[in-house]
Amino acid sequence: MRAPSAAAPSRFRPLRVLLGLFALLWLAFPTHAQNLPDWQQTGINDFAGLLSPEDARALDAALSALREQTGIEGTVVTLTDRARHGGGTEGLEAFATRLFNHWGVGDATRNDGFMVLVLAGEREARIELGRGYENDADILAQEILRNTMLPAFRDGAMSRGIRDGTEAAIALIARPTAAGRPLGSPGNSWLERLFPWLFGAAWVAILGGMARQVWRRNRCPQCGRRGLETRTAPLQTPLPEGGHMVSHETVTRRCPGCGWSETRPRPLPQTVWYDPAGAVLRRERRPGFRGRSGGSSGFGGGSSRGGGASGRW
Repeated sequence: MRAPSAAAPSRFRPLRVLLGLFALLWLAFPTHAQNLPDWQQTGINDFAGLLSPEDARALDAALSALREQTGIEGTVVTLTDRARHGGGTEGLEAFATRLFNHWGVGDATRNDGFMVLVLAGEREARIELGRGYENDADILAQEILRNTMLPAFRDGAMSRGIRDGTEAAIALIARPTAAGRPLGSPGNSWLERLFPWLFGAAWVAILGGMARQVWRRNRCPQCGRRGLETRTAPLQTPLPEGGHMVSHETVTRRCPGCGWSETRPRPLPQTVWYDPAGAVLRRERRPGFRGRSGGSSGFGGGSSRGGGASGRW
């Protein structure tokens, strides 16, 4: 019997190398994409917990008003770092653009959305703009970062810096764009000059009503004491093949005075499947989900080509 030629397998070695590289790329791409965080609300996604409750409510209201009045979508995102979301080997600009496009911030036709992104652990911030903005918007975004956000961050006032910077982006970039005015223009008519005062008075009334509702809602129905403790936890549903699924979270309110407690389920914007080891198998967004802020069910499918401005503190 003739022995097989030793040179025969070498002819297939390049093919095996190519197949191996293809397999690695195939496996790496979905992991890279899945590491990106999924939005919880279209307005505020404070994953790093940098915003105070007051600033978060004010920004959520301002972004909701912007969207309802002009159709422009803006979102605020805080993260601890890029590495845990697949951005450890790319720069801030590339990561911000990838996250912006993954969420689809802004109208798909006008591409006039914007994202204020703050990475607390890496001391980086960026205002990412949709591809529909002109170059002047990049310059103005840099001025907002340099003169408003970064000085506040250096003073340790993270929440104030995020709020002031986002409000400046709304007033100087988003609203002039929607009105067809030059960027940074406050407007000249008497109504436009009076609008900030009317807007402020309206928000005082709105915030007063919200505070009154919170004051009433945060009282124990059993003893009447204020200051209920609220905790949330994912609600795990076991799967027949092992692992579990999470589509809801439990919200528990407890009175530290008398011990009264109440637990209710609350739907999440996406359903996540986990294997027995706890690794994510897949995610599916819940169609028609309305965020806790009462806003729209999702972004409009906009995109960015990397416009905006970045800064460090």
